[in-house]
Amino acid sequence: MGVAVFGCAFFLAWGPVRTRAHGRYKHMHNKMFRYAVCLTALLVLAFGCAKAPQEMVTTVRSVLDSVQVAEVEKYAPDQYKAAQDSLNAAMAEIEKQNSKFALTRKYTKAEAQLTSAADLARASAQQAVANKARIKAEAEDMMTQMTAAIAEAKTLIQQAPRGKEGAAALESIKNDVAAVEMTSTEVANAMAKEDFIGAREMAKAGLEKIQAINEELKAAIEKKMGAKKAG
Repeated sequence: MGVAVFGCAFFLAWGPVRTRAHGRYKHMHNKMFRYAVCLTALLVLAFGCAKAPQEMVTTVRSVLDSVQVAEVEKYAPDQYKAAQDSLNAAMAEIEKQNSKFALTRKYTKAEAQLTSAADLARASAQQAVANKARIKAEAEDMMTQMTAAIAEAKTLIQQAPRGKEGAAALESIKNDVAAVEMTSTEVANAMAKEDFIGAREMAKAGLEKIQAINEELKAAIEKKMGAKKAG
């Protein structure tokens, strides 16, 4: 840059001397033109070297890859998608600037979007860890409730009416309870594999089913007790 300034100064000073020697100073040289040439040269040196933030792009891509260990796409999909969207927007902005004349290229917007992408990716990892822990706790709680409800169902079955119609209904209910017990085993397997989302969904379905069975059994028992009192 210093060499360029010195060169411009020499160019401005040397030109008029040369032209005086030839007797054409006033007619052949325009200082404003020389100033413009020097200014353009200096601007090219000052701003024309703006480069796409490729190193920053590489770093941000690395951040997005590194947070995969936290299962962000599974446990914080919205936050991770926001990070990807910010990266994609930055890449589009870089392409837009690359297509412009060198002097007019500005990558500040792209750099801000890249910074945002990295921040969002790190935040998605933290959110994924928190969500995973919460979903695991919910699945465990439902599993505990389901186990207790299965035990309650077996007790209620012993108290349920056993007439002709009652016996057939009880057999069907026993099969339903057995199916919920199978679901309980599947939930335990999913928990062991750390598939907490799947475990929670299965536990929720199993819990709702066994609770409905218990309500049905309680209604049948109350009806039987009411008939006894009436008799």
